[in-house]
Amino acid sequence: MRFLKKHLDSIYFYLSLSFLVGLTCSKFLMSVSLILHAFLFIIAGNYKEFWQRLLSNKWLFILLAFWCLHALSLTWSTDLNEGWDGLRVRISLVFLPLLYIGTLSLKQQQIITYTKILMLAIVVVIGLNVIHYGVLIQNNLALDIRQLSWFGSHIRFGILVAFSGVLAFNLWKKQLISTRILTAYLILILMYTVYSQTFSAILSASFVMLIIGYDLIRFTRFSRRIGIGFILVVGITGAIAIKLIATPNPACGTFESDDEARKAWALRSDFPLDSLDRKGQGLTRTAERYLCANEVALTATSIQKLSKEDILNIENGFTSRHSANGGIWSRLEELKFELHEATDPNGHSLLQRFAYWKTAWAVINDHPWLGVGIGDINREMENKYNETGSTLKPENRNRSHNMYLTTWMGVGVIGILLLLWGIFYFGWIGFKEQHLVLLAFSVIVFFTMCLEDSLETQAGASFIGFFIAILCGQHARTAWTTKNY
Repeated sequence: MRFLKKHLDSIYFYLSLSFLVGLTCSKFLMSVSLILHAFLFIIAGNYKEFWQRLLSNKWLFILLAFWCLHALSLTWSTDLNEGWDGLRVRISLVFLPLLYIGTLSLKQQQIITYTKILMLAIVVVIGLNVIHYGVLIQNNLALDIRQLSWFGSHIRFGILVAFSGVLAFNLWKKQLISTRILTAYLILILMYTVYSQTFSAILSASFVMLIIGYDLIRFTRFSRRIGIGFILVVGITGAIAIKLIATPNPACGTFESDDEARKAWALRSDFPLDSLDRKGQGLTRTAERYLCANEVALTATSIQKLSKEDILNIENGFTSRHSANGGIWSRLEELKFELHEATDPNGHSLLQRFAYWKTAWAVINDHPWLGVGIGDINREMENKYNETGSTLKPENRNRSHNMYLTTWMGVGVIGILLLLWGIFYFGWIGFKEQHLVLLAFSVIVFFTMCLEDSLETQAGASFIGFFIAILCGQHARTAWTTKNY
């Protein structure tokens, strides 16, 4: 026991480092490291110091109040099993900051180690993801870009990859990595982010680049030029993307002769043209959109001229060669189709989100003050889908995919105010203290919560809870900014 207490700080640090690596690739590693950390604190921890640290970080009471409000909402929930599951997931948001801030004596060298290990883990996981996805493509098994993420949540890993850019920039500022390494790393994560087609990750990467540009502008004249260049590139790229999405494609009609098209298709494929493709979409429309993307006539002759690869792409549900190959062009094409042509929201992520938000807002209008309780969100959403005659299929009827709406639905006005208070508080501290990593984290959390139920999954709650712990505590802020608090 004496040996354990002597080396407890180091053990705590390595266990938290293991948790960080687990964020990139392994829920099991996260769970084991966290359980061991808590167990060691229980049997050998310094309880007095623990409470002193917690009391010196009074903002922790915002997190506690947020979680306790969800727990209290069980009293007006009817589905207690669903409610307990929601509380279990959200506990990471509170437990990680409490445990880590109360036990970790973060120093600058440890912060550096966190960053370097995370960068290395991300590079390795990116490589494994790309290799695995390449094998799927070769074997015609790649039907959805989310299969790119081999080890866990596609969205959460994409956001973590984007956020790591500002961590790498922080190392460069401290002259701990060279400009070449920083440039290579930023190029790698930007290429992966674009290829992953995850809008939340692309949005996060854009904010990271803007914050890096902002910080560079504050340096020397040369750095200002680089910073202005960063901002201009992000701004111009965003403007071009918006312009492309806002411009509808030329209208895509239907086959000149359905009978001739079916006969020509039957000679090329075992899939009947009037059946569904492998994504569950109407094969006829998939084929029509594919031919339109190739800028050829919608005739039997055009079907006959398709290559074997084209036939396979259509069978797999891809509407163009771009979408089959993945990348940003695929996502832009899909967004254009959803905004300008699609009438059925099923199978289209953006239109489905619009339906989720509309339904969630209708639930909030019925229960604006206290919400429906954390256990009844699913039930009330389903009831509202039925009540409004939603065209979404049962398998596509999900929660709001917006953390603010989900919180408001679950625990009412006080819950949404606590959530916004916490995020804006962290963002203000990051801006005021020039803690750019905390600023980037706060901005990313704020905007991605508009698109995701970030605290509804273990991966999301753990990601946010972990970085709150190592970015916001007094010891942590001293290590990041070299200021004393």
